Amino acid sequence: MSLLDKVTSLYESKYCIFILIIAVTIFTHLFNPIGFPSVHVDEGIYMYRAMHLLSFGNLEWNTSFYDHPYFGPIILASVLYMINFPAIIIPDLNDYSSVELAYIVPRLIMGFFSILDTILLYAITKIHYNRNVAIISSLLFSIMPLTWAMRRIYLESILYPFLLTAILIVVYLKSSKNLSVKTGNFLIFVSGIMLGLSIFTKAPMIDMVPLLTFYIYIYKRKIFQIFLFLIPTILIPLLWPIDALLSGEFDQWTIGVISQLERQNGSILNALYDLYSIDPILLVMGLAGTIFAVIRKDLFLILWIVPFLIVFSFFISYVNWFHLIPIFGVFCIASGVMIDWLIKRSSKARIIPISIISVVIFIGFFSTLVLISTNISSFQYQSMVYINTLLSRTPESSIQYSYKTIFSTPPPVTPSKVNQNIDSWDTTPHHLENNNTSDNYSTVIISSPIYSWIYKFIYGYDGTFSSYTENKEVNKEDKVILVLDRYFRDFLVNSVESRNKSWNSDLTTSTNLYSAFVGLNSTKYFNGTADDYDMEQYPFTSMRFNLGGSPVEIRTDL
Repeated sequence: MSLLDKVTSLYESKYCIFILIIAVTIFTHLFNPIGFPSVHVDEGIYMYRAMHLLSFGNLEWNTSFYDHPYFGPIILASVLYMINFPAIIIPDLNDYSSVELAYIVPRLIMGFFSILDTILLYAITKIHYNRNVAIISSLLFSIMPLTWAMRRIYLESILYPFLLTAILIVVYLKSSKNLSVKTGNFLIFVSGIMLGLSIFTKAPMIDMVPLLTFYIYIYKRKIFQIFLFLIPTILIPLLWPIDALLSGEFDQWTIGVISQLERQNGSILNALYDLYSIDPILLVMGLAGTIFAVIRKDLFLILWIVPFLIVFSFFISYVNWFHLIPIFGVFCIASGVMIDWLIKRSSKARIIPISIISVVIFIGFFSTLVLISTNISSFQYQSMVYINTLLSRTPESSIQYSYKTIFSTPPPVTPSKVNQNIDSWDTTPHHLENNNTSDNYSTVIISSPIYSWIYKFIYGYDGTFSSYTENKEVNKEDKVILVLDRYFRDFLVNSVESRNKSWNSDLTTSTNLYSAFVGLNSTKYFNGTADDYDMEQYPFTSMRFNLGGSPVEIRTDL
């Protein structure tokens, strides 16, 4: 048997190619989960909310501010609870590996979500189109650089399995003609639940209603089934405003939703340009596939992407590039459909489109491999390790950390040996002249959510601010650790809202807050390495989205 025959036999095997795709996905999404990408501030926000729910059993993680529905933190907290987090990482202030482990676990969860996404995407395309489209689409989804964004703890990464499950169900219904009425109605209801949970994670996912409603209607053309689908799709997200109404905060909910819609910072075109910087190959192929779908009147692809683009073009003013994660899959499917059509129509020169897609897959995998092999987030963990060295010298560090969780209380933690290299850093205490030098004080940590959730919920420092935006007093006798990254600095300098917040008599605005803390000793700087790469050279164009708030400046009067 020739090599070509062996390759053909492998391709035609029922499971081999699918298993290979899953193996590649496992590698690209689980390899080096904390080295790349850098930790984004939104990841800290969602981890803080999930840990708050896990610890206190309520959704009151911010004071009367409604930005997103609750299901994202709920599902994240549920998964963390099932794996006994944070007990499984044995958090210890003096064990510096625990700061990395705190992020490894949720990043791995996102990786497993991406593996599930790949399986769902393969199933959708195989049922609706054919096996060739399924292989091309899922392979692109597995290896192209664009999908590294799904390694982060974004709401879009969390909701995607639910959204794809809802789509898979309606596609399966369309292809199945022998289902009983009861089974069909049950699946329709489940699809509505899945979409409802997606919207309950992030409200703009309402743009998927036209696609699913259309395919449910053409299934049996019964209005009853449309209502059966829409009931959970509508009622589940309504839990959000109903909760605000019952809490007497409906006005705050309205203000929060409007403020989200009216935020001004980029458009859909800016977001698409950013995607082009990250992965020009897949974006161009995806847009070409979308145009191809419009020409061929492929309603499945049109109804998936067009309402999404309309919502984010005309109804939402703030569009970041990772907000487009829900259409990454449809870009891959559109590309797969177009490539499969070209291969079938090129019977005399089939080698040309096959060679092109082979080159694309090779370039995509190699580019992704280069990116995920970097270690650009190390400065963020080094910052936390340095904070640990400061905290280990405070009276509070002698207290055994208890896990304030409503679910369980893990056994006490045994401190481990301090890393000698870190311990050798200069951490000689310095004090401001007006500070109380008594040991009877608390340590206050003010930082972006990237760091705050770890010190609040992993190490148990109650004085930790949830974020630099928290309207909370700082007692004069307290010692302060200020973790100034780019997000914090931008807030202090540029945020109009922060200038109207009252902290206390000494720190009445963001400007005064910054001025007061200028007097704190600048103990350490930590610089990221993303800008060491040529950001104009592909695939390192992704690095400009991985600065991670660098540089991080730690100021303290400890």
